[in-house]
Amino acid sequence: MKYWYAKTKNGNEYNELDGTKWNEIKDDVIALRLHVDEQIVSLPPNMEKYHQAKTASSDFNGNNVTIESRYIGFFLGNNIVRVRVDEKSGNVSVEVENK
Repeated sequence: MKYWYAKTKNGNEYNELDGTKWNEIKDDVIALRLHVDEQIVSLPPNMEKYHQAKTASSDFNGNNVTIESRYIGFFLGNNIVRVRVDEKSGNVSVEVENK
């Protein structure tokens, strides 16, 4: 199973499997992790701001959508740090982008 899991300032816990929309909780997240089958990737708690997303591909008419990777991340000073998991290989990579 593949999903993000978040804890918010009020102590509530959410994940994308329970139907929670990221935009509804993103400003209150204090802890975030990504579950990809047997792997769990956890970010440090209480960072400035968290984000999550998926990358996907499809044919030109929008059919046959395939998720390529999922990532979670946080802002650290002038940088965006992302931990990405490849859907097919399970490989984990860390990316740092200057914002």
